[in-house]
Amino acid sequence: MADLISSWSKVETVPPSHCIPLHERPLDPVPIAKEIPVINLEKAKGEERAVIVQQLRKACEEYGFFQIISHGVPEDLMKEAMKVYREFFSLPVEEKANYAKEATNNTSRGAATLYSSNAKHYDSEEHRYWRDVLEHSCNVDGEDKNTWPHNPPRYREVIGSYSAEVRKLSKIILGLVSEGLGLEAGYFDKDLRQRMLVNHYPACPDPCLTLGVGGHCDPNLISIIQQDAYGLQILKDEKWIGVEPIPNAFVVNSGLPLTVISNGKLASVAHRVVTNTTQPRTSIGTFICPDDIVEPAKLLIDSGNPPLFKSFKWGEEFLPHYLSKKSVYHAALEPFKIEV
Repeated sequence: MADLISSWSKVETVPPSHCIPLHERPLDPVPIAKEIPVINLEKAKGEERAVIVQQLRKACEEYGFFQIISHGVPEDLMKEAMKVYREFFSLPVEEKANYAKEATNNTSRGAATLYSSNAKHYDSEEHRYWRDVLEHSCNVDGEDKNTWPHNPPRYREVIGSYSAEVRKLSKIILGLVSEGLGLEAGYFDKDLRQRMLVNHYPACPDPCLTLGVGGHCDPNLISIIQQDAYGLQILKDEKWIGVEPIPNAFVVNSGLPLTVISNGKLASVAHRVVTNTTQPRTSIGTFICPDDIVEPAKLLIDSGNPPLFKSFKWGEEFLPHYLSKKSVYHAALEPFKIEV
């Protein structure tokens, strides 16, 4: 339990275990980008649907990131979910010990697992990021709630409602993505996996020495993120730019499998999280993951557009490679590329 940063009583210096190598440290100033698309999802219900579809596709092509407002998830529920997670990370050490495990990122797990920042290795030295993570599956079979935390007492009720609402939202977003690519209606209406991955980044005494999480691309179809403070940055044109937090908005980013399904048309962009000295940051992440086979959509393949990727099994073939190579951004797709 000593590894959980949220359980440290007071930290005045960054310990050596969390001081990352110099080449990865966030030393240069990073501007807050105003041009990252903000999409009003309510407009997709009316006459402006075609405009929203094109906005979303362009955002996925150029940034791999966008923010959505007027998305339909009740604001009160979003605030309550954030409150529940803040309370969870503030629980006594003994309570959190029920869920604490060794640092890992095995997304095939189902039960709620709490771990400290993912270990990284540089020349056989282990370094950790400045975050604690609570991860579990959701909306699987109705029984997975039994493995969720029972404290705070309303955790299962609130997060159950929240995860169901965000799942509905994910289907709307993926429907618009499908439409923008010209795929058949319901292309993504398969049994998709859903995971909650909630990151807690305590205030850090020296943000220049560490990161909340290093640069990476996501392994899932899309990530839907609710954040309560600044910290998220994306890599655009080989430079880091900051994502401005918008009240009651969700940040959405496309993952590596969506790059494959779109046959390279949609980007998966590297992103990272920086820390700050004044306040903790909590981000509620909902990962929508492929159920099994990932391959370029057949409607996007013809004589003039040959497939750029081989078909692969997401859980058995892709994830093990991703977990070993994810710090190299797009390296996880290398074994599945087709030379053209």
